[in-house]
This record gives sequence, C-alpha cells and structure tokens, in this order.
Amino acid sequence: MASYDNFHSRLVAWLKVVLPLVALAILSTLFLVSRKADPERAIPYSEVEVAAILREQRIESPDYSGMTRDGTAITMAAESARPDTAERVTARTLRARVETPDGGILAMTAGSGVIDTAAQRADMEGGVRIETSTGYVIDTAGLSAALDATDVETTGAITARGPMGDLEAGQMALRQGDGGEGPAYVLVFKGGVHLIYRPQPTQGGGQ
Repeated sequence: MASYDNFHSRLVAWLKVVLPLVALAILSTLFLVSRKADPERAIPYSEVEVAAILREQRIESPDYSGMTRDGTAITMAAESARPDTAERVTARTLRARVETPDGGILAMTAGSGVIDTAAQRADMEGGVRIETSTGYVIDTAGLSAALDATDVETTGAITARGPMGDLEAGQMALRQGDGGEGPAYVLVFKGGVHLIYRPQPTQGGGQ
C-alpha cells in the first residue's frame, strides 16, 4: 500500500511539471504558425471613404403604403432611400401609385423624391412622368402629393398626351370634389391651357 502511495505521489509531481510544459509548447506552436497581418494587403479605404460609408446609410428597395382619409390608396417604392430623420427619407428612382375609390389611377415615376411622414407629404422631382387610367401621359419637372388626403399637384408646367390630343398647361392637380351622390376625383389642368385637338378615328369606316 505504501508503494502505491509513493508511486501516486511521484506521478502527481511529474504531471505538475510536464503538463504546463506541454501547454506552453502548444501555445508557442500556435504563435509560430499563425501568419502576421500584412498592412499592405489591408482593404484600401481612405478615411474620407470610410466616413462617407458611415454617413450614407441606405435602405435598399424600400416601400410605403397607406390610405387617405377619403379612402384613396397610396403606394410608393424606390430603388434606395437614405434616412434624413426618423420621419423623413430621400429616395432614389421613386415610383408611386394613387388609386381613388372611384377606380381612377395615377402611376408616377421620378428620378428622386422625399417622403416626409411627419408633414404627410411626398415630393417627387428629377423629371416626373404620370400615367392616368383615363389615357393621359403627363410629363413635368416635379410634383407634391399629400399622404393623408387626395391632393396631387405639379410644381410647374406640364405637357400631356391623351385621348383628346396634345396639351400644355401651367399646372395639373388631382383633387377631391363633390359629385353630388358622393365624392368625385377630378384631374384639373390650369394656368394657360393649350390643347391641340386630335379626334380619334371613328370605327366602322362610315361615310
């Protein structure tokens, strides 16, 4: 029994010396094998580029949808957007659709725009094209639309092509009116309207 105790004591003593040495050898091997960082192979970003990346936080393919008080559905989508504040974003390649309760539709595209949910407004600029369900294709520099009411208005002159011909005007607006039996939605051209009337060909070829 005493022999076993002596052997056990010597084994423990040896392990106290050997195990730390083995651990030290393993750590030394890891440090020797690991590759040193090569500063010349680091990602070549300048301080200005890093600052720009951090500053330009972008949202890819954002979309917005809502309903006005009078029941018009508004949807918007963009290629990308940059938050200016918690309630305001600047969008790139903005698309919008306004669908009134009576079935009228305005489909709009613009180079850029700003959506401000605090002010309940969306501004489109950079060249705006509007296509209506009544057959008009309208071009203008910019427009402003309410998000809580049916109220769309261009910021300047328009040119349009439609069923009646070619039209130029100082401004175009879509607003809710009174249709007698219920709300009506009227597309209004104003501010020096000039129309080149092009009658549609009649069907049947009558004499």
